[in-house]
Amino acid sequence: MKEHNPSVEEDQRLVSRCGSGDRKAAERFVRQFSDLVYKSVQYTLITRQVHFNREDLEDLHNTVFLQLFEKKCRKLKQYEGRNGCRLASWIRIVTVRIVLNHLRKKGLDALVSQKRRISLGDLPELKGEGIEPGTVIERKEKEELLQNGIRHLSPRDRLFMRLHLEMGLSLEEVSEAMEITIENAYSVKHRAVQRLKSYMTPEIEN
Repeated sequence: MKEHNPSVEEDQRLVSRCGSGDRKAAERFVRQFSDLVYKSVQYTLITRQVHFNREDLEDLHNTVFLQLFEKKCRKLKQYEGRNGCRLASWIRIVTVRIVLNHLRKKGLDALVSQKRRISLGDLPELKGEGIEPGTVIERKEKEELLQNGIRHLSPRDRLFMRLHLEMGLSLEEVSEAMEITIENAYSVKHRAVQRLKSYMTPEIEN
């Protein structure tokens, strides 16, 4: 049986019912988005290379829903479904933001390097201009250069690229999660890509 994919209008009605104090709607909301919140919390912690256990996941999972429902669902009511934004996407953004705020308060704001590889195919901006895979040096060596370049980015830029590339958030979603303007998001991405290019180019030209 094909899974039902709620429309924006259905999302808005669910939020409205939760905001009006409908307990059944609130229970449905938690059941519907519990797994998404767990996965978003876990991925954000992994992205920041923060050690965590099941209790940490539970605490942050509960914190997300508490913040959404507190003060008569004031935060949840901020969802408007503008530009076709689905409730699931909005909750993912809110979850990332809540986790990041939690880490900042805990003094865990610094992003350290990860072992996970990012393929050149994930960064089309780095293709061309003499750095196509298989031309000057092997693809594997170029990916090593890319990883080293990412480690030389600022913590903020590294986090931006991780959320955008690995978590798959759009620039609009990353800007909301990091609480920056969309114009700033484009600037951050452009700056990060240019720094990666400048880091990789000297190695290629030698």
